[in-house]
Amino acid sequence: MIRTGVAKVLLIVGALALSGCTSSSPAPLKELQRVNAGQMQVVLLSGADALKQGKDQAFLEFRTGSDRHLVDVGTVKVSATMAMAGMSPMIGATTVTKTETIGRYGVDTDLGMAGSWRIGVEWNGPQGRGTVTLPGTVR
Repeated sequence: MIRTGVAKVLLIVGALALSGCTSSSPAPLKELQRVNAGQMQVVLLSGADALKQGKDQAFLEFRTGSDRHLVDVGTVKVSATMAMAGMSPMIGATTVTKTETIGRYGVDTDLGMAGSWRIGVEWNGPQGRGTVTLPGTVR
């Protein structure tokens, strides 16, 4: 009887512990920009309607072919600049990492001001070399 009582207590404690857990599935990504570079499409995605001022994360996807499938483009570099009237442009910090999904790259940003930014993207790898500039709104 003691074993049954202990088993019931363990089941109740386990159920309570699990009920406090929520599945935190990532927010769906929204397309912010899409630019063509020859046969390549470069897509900027975010979990929000715009990039955020300060630290944020976005994603870049590289798509090609008639079905616009994701492709590995090798090394990717991203730069972020904001024009400043009568001054040198403001430079934002960016770090790019490959994700587990081929053709999708995570971009950590630290953009100091809200406004219009230019996001420069360069790649070099199996799909050749390329560059695009994406307009980015930061809020």
